[in-house]
Amino acid sequence: MHEAESLKQALADQLELEELDYGRVLELASKLSRLDPNKVRFSVDASHISRLGLELVAKQETAVSELVKNAFDADADTVDLIFRETSRPGGSIEILDNGHGMSREELIDGFMRISTQSKQSSPVSSRYRRQRAGRKGIGRFASQRLGNRLTVRTQVAGSDHSLQVAIDWGAFERGADLLLITNSIEAFPPVPMHGTTLLIGDLRDSWSEAQIRRAFRYVSELLQPFPLARKKPGEDEVDPGFRVAFYMDKDDDLVLLANEEQSILAHALATLRGEVDDDGNVTITLKSERANLVLDREVIDLEPKLRAKYEDSSPSYDLLKGVRFEAKYFIQDELPSGTRSTVREVLNKRGGIRVYRNGFRVLPYGESYDDWLGLQRSSALREVLPPHHNTNFLGFVEIVDVDGDRFEETASREGLVENLAFERLQDFVYRALMSGVIEIARARKRKVFASDKSAPGKRTRSASADEGPSPREQAADAVGLIKEFLGDYAGSSTSDDDGASTGEIDGGDATPSANDKAASMQAAIEEIEGLGRRAQELLEEVGMLRVLASLGLTIGEFTHEVRHALATLSAALLSKEGLVDMPTITENMALLQSYVRYFDDAVTQNAHRTLEVHEIRDLVAEFANVVNPTLQRQNVVVQTTFSGYDLFTRPMHRSEWASIFLNLFTNALKAIHRAKAKGRIFISAGRQDGFVYIDFSDNGDGIAAENKEHVFDAFFTTSRPSAALAADHEKLVGTGLGLKIVRDIVDAAGGEITVTSAPDGYTTCFRVEIPEAADEEIGNARY
Repeated sequence: MHEAESLKQALADQLELEELDYGRVLELASKLSRLDPNKVRFSVDASHISRLGLELVAKQETAVSELVKNAFDADADTVDLIFRETSRPGGSIEILDNGHGMSREELIDGFMRISTQSKQSSPVSSRYRRQRAGRKGIGRFASQRLGNRLTVRTQVAGSDHSLQVAIDWGAFERGADLLLITNSIEAFPPVPMHGTTLLIGDLRDSWSEAQIRRAFRYVSELLQPFPLARKKPGEDEVDPGFRVAFYMDKDDDLVLLANEEQSILAHALATLRGEVDDDGNVTITLKSERANLVLDREVIDLEPKLRAKYEDSSPSYDLLKGVRFEAKYFIQDELPSGTRSTVREVLNKRGGIRVYRNGFRVLPYGESYDDWLGLQRSSALREVLPPHHNTNFLGFVEIVDVDGDRFEETASREGLVENLAFERLQDFVYRALMSGVIEIARARKRKVFASDKSAPGKRTRSASADEGPSPREQAADAVGLIKEFLGDYAGSSTSDDDGASTGEIDGGDATPSANDKAASMQAAIEEIEGLGRRAQELLEEVGMLRVLASLGLTIGEFTHEVRHALATLSAALLSKEGLVDMPTITENMALLQSYVRYFDDAVTQNAHRTLEVHEIRDLVAEFANVVNPTLQRQNVVVQTTFSGYDLFTRPMHRSEWASIFLNLFTNALKAIHRAKAKGRIFISAGRQDGFVYIDFSDNGDGIAAENKEHVFDAFFTTSRPSAALAADHEKLVGTGLGLKIVRDIVDAAGGEITVTSAPDGYTTCFRVEIPEAADEEIGNARY
């Protein structure tokens, strides 16, 4: 009791002081509360903050992405990150955004308070209604993962001052009571732009340029390259998109290392623009540096094979006065490894052609489930072969029609009334896009229509008798020519002074002249070269057939997922209540589109006959994304981990990697279902002794010791036939060819696949080893 009285007196004395010491008051009150004879309270050790910052956020890239997400949630449209003196620990990172900033109350009750409920009570941002991206309270601790000190400078719009808070994270490592750690807050004159600036000092780690570029990839999911059109004055409520730029300070000069233009839009194959002037005249421009193509025309010359779609092959566009569009065209399979996952993620989430009327977005045009231009349908029909579905474009259409004379929104505000003007708009944009896609394909000597015999400038092969001699016959002819030449050479005599041959063979016949020999030799060389080319073509063809066979087997095993999605779609459309379940329809359409796109890309990439280096992270991310619906429905969890960066493999077909992953995945699913276990798959990757390795583990029923030497044999399978009324997952019956094909692919790449020891908690592990790519093979793929 004496201690309690002493504390109460000391507290009373403090409260009587003219200049109150708030820290001392809290200290005395905290000590006094511990003497409560009837109640106890939780207290928090300050070192808990260090554990949150240093253990909750494992990687530098993750920490940076969480801080950028906070800016996104604050309705910023631009965020700049400046890395200073980061080649070694001790440098700084400055993060500047133009979001709504924080008032003193928001700083205290939000930023300085752990585990608030703000994201649960307000799941969307206040201004642009964005779905909040940041994880609960992790942002401030992410800054501790990066550096030892943090300075926060913030200002709300219209304020007559800005606020600054300085935090020394080292103070939280000393084991004091969290309540008693103080951080200074000061008011400063206002700055020109509202928002928040974070200065993270005394960095714990160094940052290379490669790491900075990789960090940009982590924020790619937030990037919204819309509207590409300029925002007009007074349109504050239109989300202007979210743009991030990473800079490095080099000798007081800011050098741009990564932004949307460099990391996404720069990888577009072409830019297409179109405009209809006040007289209804059309101007279409196309620019593609990679295809070495620049076009500027006043009419849209649609291919005759596509004109049958329209009653009028040359419609008037008088109703489209003032309409313009811009679109970036991408071919996803040709994106460079290392940036592919970044660009692909943006395209898959936000790809398409959006519509803006009088500066405001008109839904649902450009959403993933909407096909207002018929691009998805056209792509699925495969009449036009160059890629042209919605995810091949990032673009917008801008309509100026203030009075609504031509374009009128529906009563539900979902879309435009589909009148003649709207039909002409569809016609104009579709024709312009398809015209551009076809021009690009022809400039790149690609096959355009399924009915075309070959691409321009390319030789076709047929299986008919006109194809010419077989490789065996070509080899025999070449050998004959060589023997003929060598025989002639051995039987020839010396030449006379003027170079004429004087020797005789077989009764005095003159030997062939030197010119004849040279001609024979050249013919032999040409035959051998031709045979080599033909042999290489056959090897490539065998490789393609091997991959197609593998994909065919795997696609067959995925048909139950497609059937499930179709059944769910039918139920959503034909509900007893007569209501259309749009979320379910959207989800299952996305599932079907992801499967179709993945398998289609894997197959068609082989047709290009191009070998590319691949970064394992990209491959695993693409694969995990496409099988995610299957994993969720079958209650299987996939965990991935990577050791090291820039895990580039030697050049291979992307379809070969699809075959490897899909076969290992379906085998794992079968084993898991046989074991009746709660499924877990673990994919880890790294490098070792000049090889990139991928370990693919599962917790299924395992492989018997006597079978480990035979699992790669043709037609060897441990699957049992399913019953007639078996469930879908029980019909995953193997043919015994999958692993055989995988081994052939790996062998052809100079690698190896083995059954190796599984990590703790798993029963089976396949290790795939592929030679690392050489520096000259990687080239621009690194970033």
